[in-house]
Amino acid sequence: MPRSSDTRLIAVAAFCCLVVALQQTLVVPAVPQFPRLLDTSTGLTSWLVTATLLIGAVTTAIFGRLSDLFSKRRIMIIAMSFVLAGSVLAPLGGIETLIAGRAMQGVGTALVPVAMAQMKDILPGRRVGGALAVLSSTLGVGGSIGIPLGGVMLSALGWESMFWLSAALSVASIALIAVVLPRNRPSDDSGSFDLTGAILLSVALPALLVGLSQGGIWGWGSVATLTTFGIGIVVTLGWGFLELRRTSPIVDLRTSASRPLLFTNLASLVLGILMFTNLLLTTLRLQGSEAEDGFSWSASSAGLAMIPTALVMFAVAPLSAGIAQRFGPRSVLTIGAAVTAVGYSLGLVASLNAPLAIVWTTVISAGVGIGYAALPMLVVRYAPDREIGSANGVNALLRAIGTAIASALVAALTAAMAPSGGARGGSSAEALTTIGSIGFALGAATIVLAALARASNEAPSKALPERA
Repeated sequence: MPRSSDTRLIAVAAFCCLVVALQQTLVVPAVPQFPRLLDTSTGLTSWLVTATLLIGAVTTAIFGRLSDLFSKRRIMIIAMSFVLAGSVLAPLGGIETLIAGRAMQGVGTALVPVAMAQMKDILPGRRVGGALAVLSSTLGVGGSIGIPLGGVMLSALGWESMFWLSAALSVASIALIAVVLPRNRPSDDSGSFDLTGAILLSVALPALLVGLSQGGIWGWGSVATLTTFGIGIVVTLGWGFLELRRTSPIVDLRTSASRPLLFTNLASLVLGILMFTNLLLTTLRLQGSEAEDGFSWSASSAGLAMIPTALVMFAVAPLSAGIAQRFGPRSVLTIGAAVTAVGYSLGLVASLNAPLAIVWTTVISAGVGIGYAALPMLVVRYAPDREIGSANGVNALLRAIGTAIASALVAALTAAMAPSGGARGGSSAEALTTIGSIGFALGAATIVLAALARASNEAPSKALPERA
């Protein structure tokens, strides 16, 4: 296949992943405004984020398995069609319709690991590493661009415009997938779909994620939160027991538990925490008052300040691919983790002004972007060919769970360290320092995970294999 054709395939897949990442964060600036705009409660509007997360988590694992059994191109079109339907539905009614539309948009999350598996199937081995790095970078780019873009559109065109933009981009994505990406054979055409496992997973994951996302609202020790977590844990254990006995499971737990994939997935979880914590920490610092160790920026200015993070995450993609080809993807993950840890540590001791805080935020984003690029390369190396789609789905799922954990963690710490009576004072500065310290510790932990993410008989340095 000519190089120009390869580039076109990568560009289409990257555009689709960017659209998915963009629609996830585009609505975030409007969430605090929806109680007033739609005459509803804050608790109900929080489901605009939660619904997308829940449906995205479930469908990421399920669609990953379906992409192994059926054409990945077809699964990508189905996922993006849900995004289109949700984008059209969301602005047509009240809060209930809006939540339903956001839930449908969440299905788009499943497109990303399928697109990565598709690149492995249709590209020559020498192009796979670079393609995976570019696709991974779009996740951070879309997330970073979505918030400032959403803020601008909310002010200038109204909240409905965000969904019409998402609909237009979805139509473009579906057309590009249909026209440019080739049909390909399933990687596991002899397997079957585990419906029972899918149903149990559809109960277990939402229960756990609802507990994480709503625990701060309900109270972490409330009956609702504890019951939700309890259901999630029990059903997860039952699901795992069943999956270990299936010949064609939704998630092959034995493969996922192999040393290299286990530590790669743990690194994905931690990097998800680090990426979203960085976003939240920077927003809190830029918008916080001087008494809170902040810089009193407006919400729109703080959003625009995240644009350099998007640019740097995209810029490090080719660098990551080059390092992976020469030294192996584990080296890429190690470098990314080290840069992230350095960025968090410098943010703790040297954020004397807002521009400097943005510099260290950008350093952290560069590290996370490098680490993100390594994850699908490691999955492609260690997962069996017939399970590439589902293995990428599990890895992407853990990254999404990491963002949910980050949101809950930051909310819990800022609430716990807020002074009694609602006064605004030094306790918020203490929360920012604590969150930054946790970020540094997790960055250091990811270096250890990278060292452990290798097969027992693997040489210390091994470049990305030439797998067609």
